[in-house]
Amino acid sequence: MNGLWPQGFWPNAPFYIPYSAGMPNGWDMVWWLFQLGIMSFLLWLLYAVATGVDRDFLRGKDD
Repeated sequence: MNGLWPQGFWPNAPFYIPYSAGMPNGWDMVWWLFQLGIMSFLLWLLYAVATGVDRDFLRGKDD
């Protein structure tokens, strides 16, 4: 075990580059921020769709 975390604990880029010297340390943070942005957008989109469906359902129930 190297350091506090086991080897391979933190996620890396989703592709392997053979014979590469490695990626800069900042890449992990960029990848996490990118994933955070994408997941936040998807959750916001799901919230908007679900709210619209609920609004339509309640409006149809009152009629």
